[in-house]
Order: sequence, then structure tokens, then C-alpha cells
Amino acid sequence: MSDADEMILAGSRPTARNPIDDLHSKTSTVILVDAIVLSWLLFALTGMLELSLAPGIFAMFVWLGYRKRASWAYWFGPMIMGGVTLIFSILLFLQLMYLFTDGSASIFMMLILAWAIYSSVRFVRIHFHPVYKMGYSGHSIYDENINLQTNEMLAACPTCLAVLAVNPLLLSREDTCPHCDSPLVLGTEEE
Repeated sequence: MSDADEMILAGSRPTARNPIDDLHSKTSTVILVDAIVLSWLLFALTGMLELSLAPGIFAMFVWLGYRKRASWAYWFGPMIMGGVTLIFSILLFLQLMYLFTDGSASIFMMLILAWAIYSSVRFVRIHFHPVYKMGYSGHSIYDENINLQTNEMLAACPTCLAVLAVNPLLLSREDTCPHCDSPLVLGTEEE
């Protein structure tokens, strides 16, 4: 890692980028794809180019701001993802309705929509996590004057990103996160 103040996931190998930057990059990509999908869906549903261009251009400005970590774009990103998730939910409901009324729905399409809804909800939820908020705004968890015991360090759970004080010398495969009960040590490393 380039800076000793950057957080690493518990039990993982350090990389060139911290996990918050990776998550921000993935979220930015999702916002870009959702901006394109939003414009296309509005055009497909209304047939009016003018109606689909205005939200599409707005969503692209939000994506540009979000990618550059502009403070004004922080909540607009989840709003775009939430709007597309709402449209996907309506389409999934219609597919289910068609399936039960005349059987003409595509089960494959329903699976894709359900997966897209699930993924989008996960990306929206991360915006409520305090560590992600701090990482987005450029603040460090180390600015909080946390008193750590000898050999302890702050690390993030690889599953839920909860901030934990851990002693890396004492971590084992049996250790789990107190928040989500997922293992803190991932992978199959030789001991």
C-alpha cells in the first residue's frame, strides 16, 4: 500500500489500492451503466427522445461528479441506482404477472431482473455505511483518535466492511466478524 494510514481488509494481502477506492470505482461503474439504462428504458417506454435525454444527461453529470468524489453527487448516485431499481422491480412484477396469467413470461429475464435488483440494493446500502462516507469524502478513520492496544490495528471486515480493531498476529480462520458472522480470514494460505 502507498500509505500506512490506508485500511486493508482483515486477513487479505495488501494491494496497490485500498478497498474503499475499489468499491468507489465499482459503484461509479454501476452509476454509469444505470445512467445509460435509465435513458434507454425511458426511450423504450415512451418513444420520445426528448423525455429520455434530459434524465440521461443529468445522470451523466451525476456520474462525472460521483467519479470525482464531488460532495453534491454523493446522494444523487444512490438515487439514480434506486430509480433504475424501481423500474426493474416494476418490470419484474409485470413478468411475474404475465407468468401467472398467460404463461408468456421469460424466467431467464426474471432471474436477470432479480439479480439486478439485488445488486443495486447492495450498492445503494453501502452509501449508509460510515466508513464508505468517510472514504468518499477523503477523511480517514485514523482521524478519530482511536486508542488501540499493543499490536492492534484497524481493519475492515471483508464482507460487511465493519471497522474492527484486530491483532493480525492472533487472527485465525475461525475468527468471525461480530457484525455479520462472516470469516475474517479469507482464502487458503499456507501456514
